[in-house]
Amino acid sequence: MHDQATALRKMAIQKNPAHKGSLRVIAVTSGKGGVGKTNFTVNIALALIDMGYRVIILDGDLGLANVDIACGVTPHFTLEHLLSGEKTIEEILVYGPKGLGILPGGSGVQDLANIERANLENVIRNLGRLEGLTDILIIDTGAGLGHTVTNFLKAADDIILLTTPEPTALTDAYGMLKALSSDDPEDPEDPEDKKIKVNVVVNRVAQETDARLTFERLENAVHKFLHGSVSLLGWVYEDPSVGKAIMNQEPLAIAYPTSSAYRCIQWIAGSVSGLYLAPPRKAAGIRGFLTQLLRR
Repeated sequence: MHDQATALRKMAIQKNPAHKGSLRVIAVTSGKGGVGKTNFTVNIALALIDMGYRVIILDGDLGLANVDIACGVTPHFTLEHLLSGEKTIEEILVYGPKGLGILPGGSGVQDLANIERANLENVIRNLGRLEGLTDILIIDTGAGLGHTVTNFLKAADDIILLTTPEPTALTDAYGMLKALSSDDPEDPEDPEDKKIKVNVVVNRVAQETDARLTFERLENAVHKFLHGSVSLLGWVYEDPSVGKAIMNQEPLAIAYPTSSAYRCIQWIAGSVSGLYLAPPRKAAGIRGFLTQLLRR
């Protein structure tokens, strides 16, 4: 495991020694709850930190915000305090294992997705400082197909869609893809507005074959009914260590770094790192993210 992490870190640093360039925003979604989205988000963030990246997670789940719980930290302020002007970005940021930054969302997440123009200058000034604080901003979106979720997904640079082999999870993942493909067509006047690219991760699989079959079912449905495409980013094996880590309120990366599930996540992090080193579209930074969000 240590050899693998070292090799991934060296590869990332060799290709991009100073991690220069605009901050990139990646959104993790699932279409439904209960598929392990938050656990995956926290652990891939920690794997990316091991590769030399600075990472901050924005907890985007309105009703069940639990990134802080998964990391064993207690935030005192949320994004709502930033939007109201009471606190700065530095004051609401809390730090977890390995220096992982966490932006507690609360009800402020919905306010950010529907931000009032009067508050825009203050928000841009504060969120703009994220450029100097992190290399990657990961949004742990809420479950479901609400506008807040889809707005964040469409504004992000990359999307990771987490699902499991269960038929209900697969159906909900398809529903999310359908919402993304039909709700907002491309803007012909914007040359940078390209088709949304979705990277799929299949969680809780017994073997590789299960993951590939699950992805093929989803891919065939997307191709046939949505006339689109998705990419298989990777899979995570079913592992009892995941449940133990959750019960202890400790990330898998810290509690069981040699577990089969975390090794899968490290491998996926290596692929994600490659995405950021050769992105499908130019990173526009936090201002670009807000611009896309406001356009929605």
